[in-house]
Amino acid sequence: MIPRPGASMGAFATRKDCGVQEREFVDSGRNAWDRLAHAVTGARSAGVARLGAPALRQMHEDYRRAGADLAYAQTHFPGTPTLEYLNRLVGQAHGELYGAAPRRLTAVLSFFARDYPRMLRREWRPVGLAALILLGAGAGGFIAAYVDYPLARLFLPAQIRDGITDSFQKTKQANALSSAAYPILSAAIGVNNVQVAIMAFAGGMTFGLMTVYSMFSNGAMLGVLAGVFQQARLSTEFWALIVPHGSLEIPAIIIAGGAGLKLAGALAFPGDLPRGVALKQAAPVAVRLFLGAVPIFAVAAVIEGFFTPTGAPVTTKLAVGGVMFLLLCAYVLLPGRGAKDERAA
Repeated sequence: MIPRPGASMGAFATRKDCGVQEREFVDSGRNAWDRLAHAVTGARSAGVARLGAPALRQMHEDYRRAGADLAYAQTHFPGTPTLEYLNRLVGQAHGELYGAAPRRLTAVLSFFARDYPRMLRREWRPVGLAALILLGAGAGGFIAAYVDYPLARLFLPAQIRDGITDSFQKTKQANALSSAAYPILSAAIGVNNVQVAIMAFAGGMTFGLMTVYSMFSNGAMLGVLAGVFQQARLSTEFWALIVPHGSLEIPAIIIAGGAGLKLAGALAFPGDLPRGVALKQAAPVAVRLFLGAVPIFAVAAVIEGFFTPTGAPVTTKLAVGGVMFLLLCAYVLLPGRGAKDERAA
């Protein structure tokens, strides 16, 4: 009987019907084959991505060795259990390493359904710091819109500053903003937010300086706009424009900022590790934090494109934004709870 991958190849070495050359061949390759078989078993149960870099490198080396041994066995030991075992082992290892698309899809779904919320909870410090910077700048921008508008308007992108807010400052009338300007404002804010998120993440490599700037400037922009609309007595209309998709988009920006601050922390405070080693350890977590925010941006973009511009009542838009934010909170706080999650934290 041919042992399945995961079982030891030791039995082949003592088979009486094996030739001396085949037994020596089995003895020389047994350790690599056994390691590869156990790696296949581990990849099937937890996914290749969870093996870790050293184990994955070893799996690749053992796979190449087993492939070479298979080619040798096909020539010298045709029709033997050794050949059948190697043929099966190499095929299964190849499937786990290169060809298991359904399994990779399962791993991706598992990441978003369970692992990503856990990661967000574990990395609450950099994400919380990014939130503090953005929200604090938002509060300051709101106050600045009342106290010193010429200074506050510097935090606004040119297309917003010149096309919309000046009319408020000049007229202070409730009809100062035409209905056609709302889509312009929404599109400008949406494009700006995506740019801010990318800059916030990549800015971690500047020891966090660009990350902090991105969080501060985006928060200040939203705060100034809120203050300007409040002065124009169009606050309800403004929040109806922002809340439906902003309830997801703003948290996604904060997560991107947290990913950038994760990189910055490794560079600025490596502890006892060399800075390069600390960065290498932090980078996978930071990248996954950022990539995990991409679907949140995608959902926000759908809402922004197909719901926010509609003529739905203001209360409906605000309610939709509130529901989306609560669903996001539930997604972050609930999945993956339990003893295993607490040990991982």
